[in-house]
Amino acid sequence: MKDLGQRTAEFCKRHFGGLKPACAAAGLKYSTLHSQITNGREIPFSTIERLCEAAGVSLEAFRSNRAEIGVLAPTPSAALHRRAAAAYSQALRDVQDEMLRMGGDITVDDVLNWLHRNDGRLEDFDVLRERVDLFYPVQSEDHLMRPARVGCQSLAAQYFNIEHTQDYAHRVGQLSRRIIDATLASHVEVQRRQQYQIADIDFSAIVDGIEIKEKYRRVMAPVQTPDGQTLTLVFAKLI
Repeated sequence: MKDLGQRTAEFCKRHFGGLKPACAAAGLKYSTLHSQITNGREIPFSTIERLCEAAGVSLEAFRSNRAEIGVLAPTPSAALHRRAAAAYSQALRDVQDEMLRMGGDITVDDVLNWLHRNDGRLEDFDVLRERVDLFYPVQSEDHLMRPARVGCQSLAAQYFNIEHTQDYAHRVGQLSRRIIDATLASHVEVQRRQQYQIADIDFSAIVDGIEIKEKYRRVMAPVQTPDGQTLTLVFAKLI
């Protein structure tokens, strides 16, 4: 397998024509990334995310030269839907596994370390920003979680094809009442106890006609914005 530096250089050449234009497009410092690639130093995961964002592609495009796999099947065939869901699930797992092997994926420990280091304040947040979702505290009249922000590379965004917070209610609202109520209860408990919670979740649902069956590990934690607003952070990773 090609190392992360070589893969990054090839990605930049393929999508931008070279390392310098790639850094300019992604707002990265050329000398830093060039040194990391040349000297075999660690390349932060946030760098890979910014390059993918600037190129307008997902992490799967960084991982390989294959065309990206869409979550929606091209026809209403149930069999095609199932195959598309299975392929998409495997693509997400492949991205997670390879980024972990290359030293770049975000882990549960990374999230916990960030929480402890920043005492739950949303500071020095760039490395996690697109991998987590942020929610407003649950109110007594809420029948669904209310997102303040959905990270473009969070597990929910990828699985439910959520591009904006406005998409959340339509996609996640299709889940069973049992799943939604259990999730709401976890949100309430995290804010009540003011402690993070880690749980392994067996998930089975149908969203937009696509069956999803997975197991993931979820970190849920109370956090605060710099201006003191209380939110709930959610990070999830397939296991």
